[in-house]
Amino acid sequence: MTYVPYAYKRVAPRRFVFTSVGRTEIKKVVEFIPLKAKNVVNLGFGDLLPDGSFDDEANSNNGDMLKVLTSVVYILKHYTSQHPKIMVFFTGSTKARTRLYTRIIRTYYSLFTKEFVLYGIIGADGDNETILFDAQAELEYLAFLIKRIN
Repeated sequence: MTYVPYAYKRVAPRRFVFTSVGRTEIKKVVEFIPLKAKNVVNLGFGDLLPDGSFDDEANSNNGDMLKVLTSVVYILKHYTSQHPKIMVFFTGSTKARTRLYTRIIRTYYSLFTKEFVLYGIIGADGDNETILFDAQAELEYLAFLIKRIN
């Protein structure tokens, strides 16, 4: 991605924060949450709430979406450089967000694949398949898995 990320800070072993500066200032959280499968974490992302949790459905509309997503990618790179065996799972909190993530991965595919192997999850509920992400295919991905190239 060609944007400069926001400065971010690690505030816990799996939690990072940064501030989106657009129409207003909004604290953002990126958290890597362990899943039941060994060496797989979920990438959670959203607006920081007063109680310390985060809202992954917030539509901030702060005018800096690409810079915010660039910051998330840089945090992903940082985390996976320290945990190279980890596979990161993520999906949008809505179908529209998952489609947005698909478009971004397609657009920056050649850059992402220099550092990561990308997988997409396709299918219907209960009958899913994990395949290598294909930037040319017109598939509807349900979620994604990313693994750093060692």
